[in-house]
Amino acid sequence: MENQMKSTLSLMVGALLFMGCGGPLPEEAQEPQDAIAIPEQYLSPEDSSAEGGEVNALMACCYFRCSDNLLRGPFPNVVEGNCRNYAKYQCARRGLGFVGASWRDC
Repeated sequence: MENQMKSTLSLMVGALLFMGCGGPLPEEAQEPQDAIAIPEQYLSPEDSSAEGGEVNALMACCYFRCSDNLLRGPFPNVVEGNCRNYAKYQCARRGLGFVGASWRDC
């Protein structure tokens, strides 16, 4: 009898933890937040920082070379600073060695 009580109690505690014990969220937490708009001055393609051979951050894409020496890209969805890791992964996936990676205009 004592063994059944322990197992029943543990099942009830497990069900309580599984279901949770909180009520509904307050209304203020359920409303979606307004998206932050980027000002037009930062979205213009004619940015002064893009002149002189520099790559504009909004137009940069990842390019890479594997051991077959083919330039692959553009990959615009690669996160900033992750181009080299992405290139190493893609070259290894193809069974090739990694040569280099860089950011360039899309």
